[in-house]
Amino acid sequence: MTATLNKTRDDVPAELTSTVDTLTAALRAATDPATTPQDREAVTESARKLASALSVISKDGTPREQRDRLTVLVKQMTSTLVVGQQPDLPAEDRSRLLLVVERTTSALDTIGDAGTPKKLRGELAAIVEEVNFALEQSRGQGEMGRAALWVSSSQGFLTGATAQPEHSSAPGQHSRNPQDQRDELADATRRVSRPMKQATDPRTSPEKRDEARNEMEDGTARMKAEQDKAASEQEQPQAPLGKAAEMCTNAVLKALSARTLEKGLKDLTPSSWDSAGVKDFWKAREQSNDVLVVRAQLKNDEHAHAPFGIAPLITKLADLLPGKELIWTLGTPSGLHCRQTAAYLDEDGVTAGTWLTTGDQG
Repeated sequence: MTATLNKTRDDVPAELTSTVDTLTAALRAATDPATTPQDREAVTESARKLASALSVISKDGTPREQRDRLTVLVKQMTSTLVVGQQPDLPAEDRSRLLLVVERTTSALDTIGDAGTPKKLRGELAAIVEEVNFALEQSRGQGEMGRAALWVSSSQGFLTGATAQPEHSSAPGQHSRNPQDQRDELADATRRVSRPMKQATDPRTSPEKRDEARNEMEDGTARMKAEQDKAASEQEQPQAPLGKAAEMCTNAVLKALSARTLEKGLKDLTPSSWDSAGVKDFWKAREQSNDVLVVRAQLKNDEHAHAPFGIAPLITKLADLLPGKELIWTLGTPSGLHCRQTAAYLDEDGVTAGTWLTTGDQG
């Protein structure tokens, strides 16, 4: 990845060479053994997507407006990424900040695609810039960190990765036109990201900051409702149990704090992990339709892996993440894979918390 960035540095406009240098330094810093696998992966994936955007900026045929927009975003997101590596940042805040950066860099391809509707492209770029600005200024802590995570959960819907075809409708639901669906969610999401930026801008007066925080809180409720509504109108994924459980589990392991996971999964972890304790649950892989292999970094910095039964693992994760928070926290398609996994387990008489409880999803 650093080799790619070194090559990219020769092609980007002069104003971006320092940004490329900063991004390269962030990648090198992520190789520090003290960096958790989860955080290292977030930095690496973010850098890869930012490098792709830099390539678009460097192309002769890229329209000026598109180049300028991507330039602003790459600079801002790189700055936010660096904040996430500050050594005094609490581990939970760091992981959440880096996850949001990783999620929002996923929007760069859509923003840079000339085929994306102009209105959506503009809204998406604004959301990405505003939430990353707020993260940089707040260091992803407190209410801003939580709001940023929820805003980033709109990503899958807005990029159209899981948009439902117009002729289709989810069972028992009236489906909107996919473009209308995205426009409404984009508007609702901006009603959170815009005041997030205002509330963290050092140039804003204290009174205006307070107003912006209130606006952010009011907008968050509407955004969550739109996210839930959009999820109900998506085509449900058709992956088999093992693959659905893998995708669901990986999303939950990223979104929840290591402390929450260590405590919540204590009854399932191998006894050989107990003496050291778990520093980072970071990856699950399907072994069979009943078992996932979970990889972890222990607190003594050893790497370990062990098989976990899908049913007990998913039921524990469902206890840690209530059904009403599933979509706000994971977005799509991950949240839908969790519901699909819960539906499979339900057929076998296993209840995954409130993941399938309709009344708990609003």
